[in-house]
Amino acid sequence: MKKLIFFAAAIIVILALVLAAFILPPAAPAKTSISVGALLPLTGKNASYGLEIQNGIELARGEINSAGGINGKELEVIYEDDAADPAVGVNGMQKLAEVDKVPIVMGSWSSGVVLAVAPIAEKNKVTMLAEAISPDITNAGDYIFRIHPSAVYYTKVSVDYLVGKKINTASVLYSNTAFGKSLSDAFVKKFEESGGKILLVESYNPSDTDYKSVLNKIKQSSPEALFVPGYQEVLDIIKQATENDINSLILATPTFESPSTIPKLGALAEKVVYPHIYSSDMNEPKIIAFERKYFDKYGVEITGFAHSMYDGTYILADILKKCDTNRECIKENMYKTDYDGVSGRIQFDSSGDPLIKIIMKTVRGGKFVSAE
Repeated sequence: MKKLIFFAAAIIVILALVLAAFILPPAAPAKTSISVGALLPLTGKNASYGLEIQNGIELARGEINSAGGINGKELEVIYEDDAADPAVGVNGMQKLAEVDKVPIVMGSWSSGVVLAVAPIAEKNKVTMLAEAISPDITNAGDYIFRIHPSAVYYTKVSVDYLVGKKINTASVLYSNTAFGKSLSDAFVKKFEESGGKILLVESYNPSDTDYKSVLNKIKQSSPEALFVPGYQEVLDIIKQATENDINSLILATPTFESPSTIPKLGALAEKVVYPHIYSSDMNEPKIIAFERKYFDKYGVEITGFAHSMYDGTYILADILKKCDTNRECIKENMYKTDYDGVSGRIQFDSSGDPLIKIIMKTVRGGKFVSAE
């Protein structure tokens, strides 16, 4: 009798196990990829910057995955379009941080967007690697890094260049944005500290298209140099300034270097100087190789932004190999970065700002080149 009871119990256990195999959901398959986010202006008038940055990310991502990915896992990037608009950027960042739950976000390129979304990144312990240059980003949080230097350092190099050219007077026409205002303030302060005289400071709204009235004021101030911190609209300002017989040296910002610049301005672009962290005419083997790969993949020549986040993608991939998705580990290893990329040697200070060389550039013969 005991044997029958034991046998019956064994049958019941076996049937229960078989039934459970059909009823219980299968175990989740091991994850074969690691996702990070990217918040960029992919539409709107500043889309050319975002699309080039995306190209740099994708070029690096393809190479990383071809070489084995992140410890055998494929690196994936979830893109959100911020249109260089802080409100749109907040929505995109909320999705990346709270729905997609990525540990890293590359971007934004826009200072206004970075400052708007930084609190979301901090709250969710998402490491950001931005392209934006507003000085306020320096104190935006422990998880906020950027691969382009602060406007403070860009303007120092710009002012040193003007002083070296014995330019003593300047006027400013800036975009009424976080980016434009921060650069204007930094430039005025540094230029005056260097013994220069600021003749006039004026602003315009990003939606403006006709600058004749404010350019008349600039012309009457007769500056030796005109500083124009803004975005794509700066190209229209330069054209209208020339039409208004303003012959000042034009000092722009890194945003001057875009795919639209030379086609739109032609020879007028040669009147402009601006600071940047990269130049094709450095003739370094790794730069030449990178630009060849970029052209072979996309069929266009690089301007000034793909290289930064190409390097940034490699930096982040190396950290993911050490940390997987451990957020504290990712942040701490960002501060330890020492990477030699196509942009040069990249390190970050205690505020997440990069320690990287800045050069002055211009246009000659239809090419963006180092300024003399």
